[in-house]
Amino acid sequence: MQLFRKISLSSAPFYASLVVITSLAVFIGIFWAINEYQAYQESIENIKYNYRHQYEVRLQEEVANVVELIKYRRRQNELQVEMDIRERVQAAYTIASHNYRLYKDEKSLEELRSKIIELLRPMRWNNGRGYYFLGQVKTGVIDLFAEEPFFEGKSAADFQAITGQDVIGDIVKIIRDKEAGLYRYNLIKPSFAGKSFPKIAFVKYFPPLDWFIGAGIYHEDLEESLQREVLSRIRNIQFGKDGEVFCFRSDGTILSNRDERLIGRSVKDLVDNKGVKFGEAFLQTAATGERSGYVHYSVLRSSTGDSHQKLGFVQAYQDWDWVLGTTMFMDAMEQTIAAETETYQRINFRNVFAFLVLFAIAVFFLLLSTFLYSLKIKQGISLFTNFFREAADSNVKIVNESTVFREFEDLGRLANRMVEDRIKNEILLHRDELRLDTLLRLGMMEKKSLQEKYDFILRRIVQITRSEEGYLALVNGTQSRITLCSYIIFNEQDIPRLEGDLDLPRPIARGGFPGQAVLRKTAVIANDFDAGAGADLYPYRSKITRHLDVPIYNDGRIVVVAGVCNNHENYDNSDIRQMTMVLEGMWLHVLKKCAEEELARLERQIIAVSEEERSNIGRDLHDDLGSHLTGVELLSKALQQHLRDEAPERAEQLGTIRNLIRDAIEKTRRLSQGLYPVHVIEYGLEAAIEELVVEVEKMFRVNFDLSWEGGEKQLGKNTAINLHYIIREAVFNAARHGKPKNIGVYVRVDDNGFSVKIVDDGIGFDGTPAAKGMGFHTMQYRAKAIGATLSIQSAKEGGTVISVSGEGIE
Repeated sequence: MQLFRKISLSSAPFYASLVVITSLAVFIGIFWAINEYQAYQESIENIKYNYRHQYEVRLQEEVANVVELIKYRRRQNELQVEMDIRERVQAAYTIASHNYRLYKDEKSLEELRSKIIELLRPMRWNNGRGYYFLGQVKTGVIDLFAEEPFFEGKSAADFQAITGQDVIGDIVKIIRDKEAGLYRYNLIKPSFAGKSFPKIAFVKYFPPLDWFIGAGIYHEDLEESLQREVLSRIRNIQFGKDGEVFCFRSDGTILSNRDERLIGRSVKDLVDNKGVKFGEAFLQTAATGERSGYVHYSVLRSSTGDSHQKLGFVQAYQDWDWVLGTTMFMDAMEQTIAAETETYQRINFRNVFAFLVLFAIAVFFLLLSTFLYSLKIKQGISLFTNFFREAADSNVKIVNESTVFREFEDLGRLANRMVEDRIKNEILLHRDELRLDTLLRLGMMEKKSLQEKYDFILRRIVQITRSEEGYLALVNGTQSRITLCSYIIFNEQDIPRLEGDLDLPRPIARGGFPGQAVLRKTAVIANDFDAGAGADLYPYRSKITRHLDVPIYNDGRIVVVAGVCNNHENYDNSDIRQMTMVLEGMWLHVLKKCAEEELARLERQIIAVSEEERSNIGRDLHDDLGSHLTGVELLSKALQQHLRDEAPERAEQLGTIRNLIRDAIEKTRRLSQGLYPVHVIEYGLEAAIEELVVEVEKMFRVNFDLSWEGGEKQLGKNTAINLHYIIREAVFNAARHGKPKNIGVYVRVDDNGFSVKIVDDGIGFDGTPAAKGMGFHTMQYRAKAIGATLSIQSAKEGGTVISVSGEGIE
């Protein structure tokens, strides 16, 4: 059972149009939907890009403002520190100058130095981080280092060996060049080996004691106080509706955040509502590439519990090992996207509704027109269906005026041409069948005369070419005369006998149509024949409208000419081809028949000569040699009787000689019988076969079965002799080569003819290897000589049957 019912060709356009329209609607809808969706996506992406760009610019500007604030505060702080340590050095200078004026006359320089050193040693400022140091310019020895007494008493070389920097030498140079100045250097403390501490110092020369007085503060202490101030200010910075600034170290420790609970925690612990570790993204962004970038994440607002997108920007501030960041919500972008989506849905609904209505109207009209054309196609297909249904049994054609479409008109012309070609091919096929039947029937006309075969061939040629009359003429070997051997008028029931000179040879010049074919040496086609006055129409006697004459060659010479006339249609090359093949087949048959007759005549002559020679040899053996041997045997008998009393031993030897002579007489008799069957002539074939039976049973010790039905009067002398030789040859071949146990000869003679079967159960053979021997050919010749047929049947499993049958008429 078929899963789907097959549709008709007439309804196929309707269904195809329906499928195409539906597919087109689906494709257009998909394309339109994809196009609209892409437009919507591009609009949303454009909105996102614009808002994100605005957010990014704002966030980056806020971070830049914070960085600018830090730089500004660092510059201000450095200026304040410079002014402060200048004032501190000036205060120390004043104290040293005052004490020098008071005690320069009372105390020595060393005592004054010690007194001033002890006055300055405990002095501190800047939360105890600021201190004084003193040193001799000339010797480079450190007299006071309040922060690190370890350096007191050390020379410039010792100080350089400890710190790795010629600090004293640089200070002495400043004193000598400007007597006062600001100096920055890195100090390595003995208690912190391998670690340097940046310092800011101001030095001034005090000539009375050859001192440089300096005040210094560690840069790290200065930065820490500034960082505390900056963090305090960052914590209070706000921008926009909900923007905030935060800060964390490069290791992730949060330093400043609006939510004070997060201060001191790791930024890596920050996770949004989707489980994304945006804090770790902040840290990674600030640590790689340009050490700045944007991070997008979403958070839940505690007020509404809804998820909102948030954008953050981070930038590393490497001077302090900080990461500064700003964040803000993207609510404006989300609200704009929601409004755009609502507008898009509203417009799309309206467009889809309009598209469906217009598409339904278009589909209705298109399917209606397709349905109408399908009906017209169905009518055309029905016309061709009825045509093909009837074309198998009739030669009906299509009327193109009843078709609607141009393609159907073309198909109609092709169909009509097909009918014409079919009719033509049927005629050609019929002609081929008739030609083959003619040649087959010709092969079975073995008993017919040549005249009957000529008449039969000519009638078939006239029938094949659809002509009214025809002739068949033979050409002599010198190509000078023609002889009309058959003439047929197809519409008459009987073949007319040749009258007058139709059956007499004619010169080629007066040979009419066959003579023209011989002279031209090629086939002659005349489809528009116009016989003028005095035209030679031989051998035709009626009016000729068109004719065809075909000569046949054998060994380079024309041997026969056949012609036909008055076909209702024009003759063409196919008629020539058909006539040529039939005539060539006929001529080959004639040549074969003549060759067989000649061969049979020669075989009969050979057999007659052979029989005559055999008879002569047989008579000589029987009459001369046999008589002589018989006389010798009689003389030997008389001599044996005479010696029997006088010399018994010689009589016995003579008896042996006498037995050999009797054997020779017997063999001579058998040879003479085989060469000259006088017993067949004198006593008949049956008696000769009975004698053969006795001879074979005695020689080969086999069981022999002989059966004879009928008399011998129907057999002629020559037939009886040849049958005797065939039976004798077959029996001896079977006894010698087949080694049978049983041999049978079965003869039947009646008024219809004779049949002989020689059967044995000896060793058979596969195929006919024995048929290639001289014995088989001799039997075949003898069978042909009496007009009989001989056949041999044998199998390798065993047994041979030789059959001979014929009419027996001589």
